[in-house]
Amino acid sequence: MEKVQAKRCGIIMPIAAMPGYTAEHWSEVKTIIIESTQLISEFNFTTEIVSNSDGEIDVIHKRIIQNLYNADIVVCDISGRNPNVLFELGMRLTFDKPTILIKDDETDFIFDTGVIEHITYPKDLRFSKVVDFKKELARRIKLTYEKSISDPNFSTFLGNFGEFKIPSLEQTTVSDVNQLILDEMSAIRGELSVFKKEVASTKTSNYDIIPSGLKQVIANYINETKDTFDSADIVIRKQEFIEYLRFNQIDPKRVSKNILIRFVKEAQDNELPF
Repeated sequence: MEKVQAKRCGIIMPIAAMPGYTAEHWSEVKTIIIESTQLISEFNFTTEIVSNSDGEIDVIHKRIIQNLYNADIVVCDISGRNPNVLFELGMRLTFDKPTILIKDDETDFIFDTGVIEHITYPKDLRFSKVVDFKKELARRIKLTYEKSISDPNFSTFLGNFGEFKIPSLEQTTVSDVNQLILDEMSAIRGELSVFKKEVASTKTSNYDIIPSGLKQVIANYINETKDTFDSADIVIRKQEFIEYLRFNQIDPKRVSKNILIRFVKEAQDNELPF
């Protein structure tokens, strides 16, 4: 099939080393995302990080915002909950344009973006799992972009909360909307500040405690139900799983989701015939 004109796929993701992640790790993730877009035969995507700029330092931020606005679709990796990534994601969601969220299997879901479907990949980037992830990401990019151009009511985020007027940017310059951008940046920075305080306050909380018998209870659940859903989906979205924990005197609200997801995955690997 002959490819149509080139489309732009922007990437929002960390690029520098941070706790638990190396710069080389992010470089591999970037390559995985690019290779995923190359699997799409219907569209010819040019894929690059939205913060890329060949301009002078004083226009880099304007270039980032313009890239965030102009990209036909954006893939955002929220793994590690990097503040810069969340800031750029907030800007993209403000424009309510096609956006796909991905994350590794050790990063918790973010409540505020829970209405957007996430695609999970293994943090250790195991080859077989990454192959499946690339296929699924390519499929989701294609479907999401096609829906965005065929459905006049398409909304990635804002449409879930009512009717909003979506900000637009002048394509030749961003100078006329500087105040809008500053207002949005101020609001998003405020949200990030609250988020950082919440993270700091939970570092020594009961969420670090693993209840006695938790691992065995989860193993029993998987053994009884033979549940083959993604471990994150089980933990986040399955009420049956939550009720099972409560029936066994375990309060899921007092356990880190990362721990629950890890124990579910371990139980599936031990019990289910993959």
